[in-house]
Amino acid sequence: MAVGPARRRPSILGLAASLASGAIAVVYLVLIAQGAVDIASEGAWAYVAVVAAILVGQAVVCGLGAWRVSPRLLASAGAMMLVTGVLALFSIGVPLMIAGLLAMGGAIRGTSQKSTPGG
Repeated sequence: MAVGPARRRPSILGLAASLASGAIAVVYLVLIAQGAVDIASEGAWAYVAVVAAILVGQAVVCGLGAWRVSPRLLASAGAMMLVTGVLALFSIGVPLMIAGLLAMGGAIRGTSQKSTPGG
């Protein structure tokens, strides 16, 4: 009988960060739809599309990192969320920064779990 590598449990912190980033993307689009920003002006729709794509991309990368227990993916998603959170500080930045810190915590925890002998 072939024995494969032991399956690790997904990172709870990473999954929480991924869900938070996805929820922030939805809230951002709802705020735009309610008229918080006039997207009728030239080029504003492109800005909204790029920001929404970045938010969804962060959620996807973080979710993959959490599911595969990949500290590198979680750390990169966390860094993206922190940078985006600083840039968007006066609108959706604080929740993004919190999600980024959760992802970084998942990355740190995943690194410590990988380095334990016999685990």
